[in-house]
Amino acid sequence: MDLNMRTEDERKSALKTWDKLADFFADVYDKYRPDYPEELITTIINRANLTTESKVLEIGAGSGKATALFADFGCEIICIEPGADFAEKGKAKFKDNKNIKYIVSPFEDYAEPPEYFDAIISAQAFHWVSQPLGYEKCSKALKKGGYLAPFWNLNLFRDDINIDRELWAIVNKYEGWVSCMPEKDYAARMESITSKIVGSGLFSKPEIIHFYKERNFTADDYYNYMVAGGLNQTDAEKQACHEELTQLADKYNGIKRRFTCELYLTQKI
Repeated sequence: MDLNMRTEDERKSALKTWDKLADFFADVYDKYRPDYPEELITTIINRANLTTESKVLEIGAGSGKATALFADFGCEIICIEPGADFAEKGKAKFKDNKNIKYIVSPFEDYAEPPEYFDAIISAQAFHWVSQPLGYEKCSKALKKGGYLAPFWNLNLFRDDINIDRELWAIVNKYEGWVSCMPEKDYAARMESITSKIVGSGLFSKPEIIHFYKERNFTADDYYNYMVAGGLNQTDAEKQACHEELTQLADKYNGIKRRFTCELYLTQKI
């Protein structure tokens, strides 16, 4: 999971796939993906100097899993979401909040108002944005000195922990790589993302801030967490995956995970 440069054809193909799956994923994603730590939200608000008068743009808002954590703060939030089903769920969730507005559109096609936003956030979505267009549009949309704040929940696996090693084998066997990677590869990821942000020439070197959240999954919950990442297998393979997860959960009294939430906080130059 990195900030990839995508061609226009790749972007259109990804959108078609997303549209086909969005109705199913909207329910599963909202229920089984891990929440973001409240400290993350507080950090963005404080470090970006946001107030109730601020204007925030969210890229790839989905059904509002991260949006909900900003909702009570009271600032204006414009949510850009390419999936109509996700957006409808988000609209329903915030129907009584006049400060939150959804626009159904890929970010690449959004007509951003110049120098309008104080901050741009993106939860678990910014790696889907075409680059360098994404950085250019973010820079155009932000006020002078405004902040770009993409963040991700990552499921890191260590070779020296038995459950990590055994779970990683299942993940690889059934291609359920949902926001996960070996811990030994993580430094390279941070370096890659940092170099792309700096290489845009539009933003400062990001400060990378980490938060942590633990969760003990049941086998059913971890299976659905994998499904929420697009588990694309036959019914027989999905059943076998569920059975292996059940055996793992029985062995370790649940599937314990410590999620690393990474925030890249960078300022418009």
